[in-house]
Amino acid sequence: MTLLKKAGGGTGYLKAGLLGFGGSGKTFTAKEIAIGVRAHFKLNGPIAMVDTEAGSEYIAADVKKRTGKDMLSVCSRSFDDLVAVTAEAEKAKAAALIVDSITHIWRDLTASYLKKINDKRVSKGHGPRLNLSFRDWSPIKDYWNDKWTAWYINSAMHVIICGRAGFDYDFRENEETGKEELIKTGVKMKTESEFGFEPSLLIEMERVQEMDPGKQHRIIHRATVLKDRFGLIDGAQADDPGFEFFLPHIAALTPGAIAPVDTAVRSKVPVDDDGWSKEKRERVILCEEIQGEIVAMFPGQTKEDKAGKAALLAKHFNTKSWTKVESLPADVLRPALERVRREAAVLAEKAVSE
Repeated sequence: MTLLKKAGGGTGYLKAGLLGFGGSGKTFTAKEIAIGVRAHFKLNGPIAMVDTEAGSEYIAADVKKRTGKDMLSVCSRSFDDLVAVTAEAEKAKAAALIVDSITHIWRDLTASYLKKINDKRVSKGHGPRLNLSFRDWSPIKDYWNDKWTAWYINSAMHVIICGRAGFDYDFRENEETGKEELIKTGVKMKTESEFGFEPSLLIEMERVQEMDPGKQHRIIHRATVLKDRFGLIDGAQADDPGFEFFLPHIAALTPGAIAPVDTAVRSKVPVDDDGWSKEKRERVILCEEIQGEIVAMFPGQTKEDKAGKAALLAKHFNTKSWTKVESLPADVLRPALERVRREAAVLAEKAVSE
């Protein structure tokens, strides 16, 4: 089967993300983009919204005035409702779908998962857990990706995601003290960690206060394009941006084109039912057999026996470290085991003849 195909057919649907702290203008800007996309592509459908903060009530009148269509919305923070709305929006032939805020929905999913765990624990007489553990994140992320991310990437719909901003932190060495310090290194969308990289147009919104000559405070909603996959407005900034600011990216879309990512195909990983890879299992078995042959030849803890064991390791594995032997691949251990067995047989025959 040939996997490589000719590229260049384009992608036809806006996948935008806006992140920012409270009051930075995410909802208003998302509305402007949605209305602009609808007009630019001459779409007739309504604008739909998954609303976690009742923000739709503040923009619905303007949406109807400028589009002639009632805005469709559901006020919910449920991940299940988000997934259900994707099908409803497609059925309604929505011109665009706004999700505001994805942060609340991600928190609902993680909280629901913890509640499910605790319900089971309590039913078995155990105490509830306060937090998710490391092993919980993999199934949560898989469920999120299968039910939401795959649709977001591949859907034939313009989708605009709003999410709260959070700081990224990292440890850096203080040049003066030589000690490591935790510092802010940037901002990110507060949602499932990998989803923050999915939008093709990613915008950071900031609330900026400026003092004019008359000493009056002026609030500015500043947009910075953190990512534009077309590279047309990457890094650009605008204060109180309208649709025209984002138009270069949107105009580069190819109406109706879809370049789907196959998220259903899984790699065939050689893992047994109990989770051990065949390679790891074989290495463990081979090392145990090698160790058994060596101990049979040199069973004691005398100086001579220890020297004999070390000499065997050096001869057949080019090391005197048993830890190093355990790390060798099965393809190396397998012929080495045969060599050790032949040497053990020769040593046994010699002992019998003597």
